[in-house]
Amino acid sequence: MVTERGTNFLGPDYLLVIVGFMVPLCTGGGWAVNKLFSRFHERINRLENQMDSVDSNINSMYHRLPIEYVLKVDFLREMQQMQDNFKLINSKLDKLIEKQ
Repeated sequence: MVTERGTNFLGPDYLLVIVGFMVPLCTGGGWAVNKLFSRFHERINRLENQMDSVDSNINSMYHRLPIEYVLKVDFLREMQQMQDNFKLINSKLDKLIEKQ
C-alpha cells in the first residue's frame, strides 16, 4: 500500500498475516527441536543402560573367574601336590604299622 507521501506502509492486514504465520512457525519449530532433543536424550539413556549392563556382566564374570575357572597347569600342579601328600601319609602309616 502506498501512502500519500510515497512510502510503503504495511497495513494491519499484512501485519496480521505475518504474525499469523510467524507464531505457528516458531511454536512448531520449538516443538520439533524439543522432540529431536528428547529422542536424542532417550537414546543416550538407553546406551548408558546398555553400557551399565555390560559392565555389571563383566564384573560378575571377573569375580567368579577365580572360583569357576582353573588353568590346566594349575590343576595339574595341585593334583601332583595332593599325590605327594598322599604318598607321604602312606609312608608314615606304613612305618606306624611296621612298628606295631
